[in-house]
Formats: sequence, C-alpha cells, structure tokens
Amino acid sequence: MINLRPIKPFEQGTSSSSVQTKESYTMKPPESFAQAVNPELTKTTHSKPTPKEESFKFIVSQVLPIMALNKEYGNVDTGVLIRPYYTYSNYVDTDNPLKTRRFYEAILTDTDSIEIKHSRDANNYISYSRFTIKKILDPFEWFADHLHTLIALTMTHKPQTYNWYDYKAAWMNFLYLRPRHTWFVKYSPSIIKALIPRWFYEWWNLFEGIEKILPQQFLNRFEDFQTKEEITNLPTHIKLCKYYIQKRISYIISWNFSKNDFKHIQYLCKQIQVKGWIPKQPDAKVQEKTRSSAKNLSKAALKKKLKEALDNMEKYDEHQIMKMIEDVSST
Repeated sequence: MINLRPIKPFEQGTSSSSVQTKESYTMKPPESFAQAVNPELTKTTHSKPTPKEESFKFIVSQVLPIMALNKEYGNVDTGVLIRPYYTYSNYVDTDNPLKTRRFYEAILTDTDSIEIKHSRDANNYISYSRFTIKKILDPFEWFADHLHTLIALTMTHKPQTYNWYDYKAAWMNFLYLRPRHTWFVKYSPSIIKALIPRWFYEWWNLFEGIEKILPQQFLNRFEDFQTKEEITNLPTHIKLCKYYIQKRISYIISWNFSKNDFKHIQYLCKQIQVKGWIPKQPDAKVQEKTRSSAKNLSKAALKKKLKEALDNMEKYDEHQIMKMIEDVSST
C-alpha cells in the first residue's frame, strides 16, 4: 500500500441555479407628471434598445438505464422505485455500498484532480456545488507500477484505500450528490494545454457540455477552432471537450431519476441535464469608477515623485523633471 500524504481527520462535507433576464424597453418612460398626463410633451423619443440577453434552460444530454421495470411498476413513482436500489442516500452505482459518493469525491481531491466547493445555506445544507478540473490522470501516470496497487486516502474513510479503477469510477460517480443538485463546472489554467487521456472522453460523453448550450460568442468561433486545431474529422463530443477545456467555458450539470423506454422496455434511469452559463459583464458605472480610482492613484504617485524630484534636484536632469511635469498635467 502506498501512502501519498500523512493521514488527516475526515472533514464532514454534505445546487440550485436560476436564470435572470432583463426586459428591453424601446420607449422612454415619462420623465415628469406633466408628460404622463400629456403625451404630446413626451414626443416620440426612443432610447437606445437594450441587447437581448442570452438565457439557457436545462437540456437533457444523456439518459443512463439503471434497471428494467416489469409492467406492474410502470406507474410507480421513481422515488419508490429507487428505495431498494440505493441505500442511505448514496446514489452511486456500485456493488460495494461502502464506496459512497463521498469516498469517490475524496479520491479526486486527494489526487489533486479536482477542487470542490460546496455552498451551504443557513441550515448548513448544501444548496449547490462547483468543481474545478485541475488534472486528469492517465493510467501510465499512476502512483504505482500496477493499477491494482492500493493507495491510502489522506482522510479517514472506510474503505481507507483505492486503486486506479476506483479513481476512474470516482469521476463517473462524484456528481451524484442528490437528485436535482446542480454543479458549476470550471477549469484550472493548468489544464488548458495538458494532454487529455482518451479514457476521459467516456466521462465527457456522460456529463458533456453540448453545442446547444454554447454561448453565442463561443458558438461563432467553434468552427474556426476545429480548423485551427485540425480536429474537424474527430467525433463531435471529442471536439467539444477540447473546445470547452481550452477556452475554459463553464456550464452547469444536474441530474434526476426518470423512466424511459429502450427497445419497448421501460427502465428506471438517471437523466443528465446541462445548462449554459454566461459570465456576468461588469457594470459600466463600476468599470468607470475603477478606472477613475486607478487614474487618481496614478496621478497621486506622479505628484509624489515630482515633489521628491524638486526636493532633490541634483538627482534628476531637466529633461526628467519636465517629463514628470508633463505626465502629471496630462492625467
């Protein structure tokens, strides 16, 4: 058994999102009571139209069959159907009930593959989560000569060890915290140019960011990216994986239980959903205030330097002093 780090106590760790859009108004509202009661005073002055904001809804990207259902269970609620299948709110698909979602999360954080932050409400309940992909281990980069060699977790857990196959299973299972929980996906700068192991496309195929949720600014450049990277002939999910990671395009993942038909047989399933996300643009007033503050700081620094120069004339020549005077007057 290999011990990567000293054992440390296990910390207890137990998402929701909304889309907000702004309405665009083309007519200016009355600026006074007189204009309100007398439309003639308002005239037909149009304000500059506000660009329509992009908004996204969850899209089902993958449906994973869990077990086939006999006809008599066709109308049974999924909440009832999952009871004999999952224990103690552990929604991972495993034949070892000790290998819980928390076990798999611990593996990924221990190996520094992802960084996870759970956001809690006032009752210490996890309301949503986010994870940052930092690195993806290849089998040939494993910590031991053999993929079955056990590695010790640095936090107390039962089981206390894992191997390569547990590491791969961790990627496939750590997101199943609870139905409808939401995860915000981010990427570390260190992974942009890293080689993506081919096995990871299996994970991407399950929880991928799809083309339908790309913000317009990235969708417009996707074709050029394929040409530049010479990947036009690759499968779509691989091209998208490379694009999302290299451009660090964030999105949101959620999941739920569902019942779906496959070849005329109904199954209890896990339904993976994804939603696009657009970074909030800084407020124009805030940007202007920031620029103004920086400008004032710059001006103050120049004034201080000019005062020092005038107090120590022998250290500066005439050209340097005139240049500082010019800089101060132009800021």
